[in-house]
Amino acid sequence: MTNGGSILFGTGILLAVTLVWFILYYWLNPHVSSPDGKARVVGSCGDIMEIRLRFKKARMIEGSSWTNGCAYSLNCVCAAVDLARNKTPEEILDVDSAMIREAVGGLPKDHWHCSTLAADTLHAAIDDYMQACLKKSVNF
Repeated sequence: MTNGGSILFGTGILLAVTLVWFILYYWLNPHVSSPDGKARVVGSCGDIMEIRLRFKKARMIEGSSWTNGCAYSLNCVCAAVDLARNKTPEEILDVDSAMIREAVGGLPKDHWHCSTLAADTLHAAIDDYMQACLKKSVNF
């Protein structure tokens, strides 16, 4: 294979790997595109969590989560969204860090802050949803 062919082949491989990474990333990270409530919170550890929720008839029907943190953070934010599914905003506000820790099967004590950050992010998304509902009712 010539140098030009090797460069072309290498570029093709790099392009294929990049394409597969993008496909896997978006497939593994479902995203609610028009959320009714959303929040992005930065924890004291520097981890960022994002939760986006969609409601129908005052019940959470769809949610997505994202974090740039560790596996514990990922498990906690996913558990928070799962615990909120099919609940009303008032019921979701009852979800706390202890419930999230239990849902993930427990956490080492030095990672309890991950469940606290997930609960804070979930509550911030509910607050955003409730603020939007309040604005809609005031505008009518």
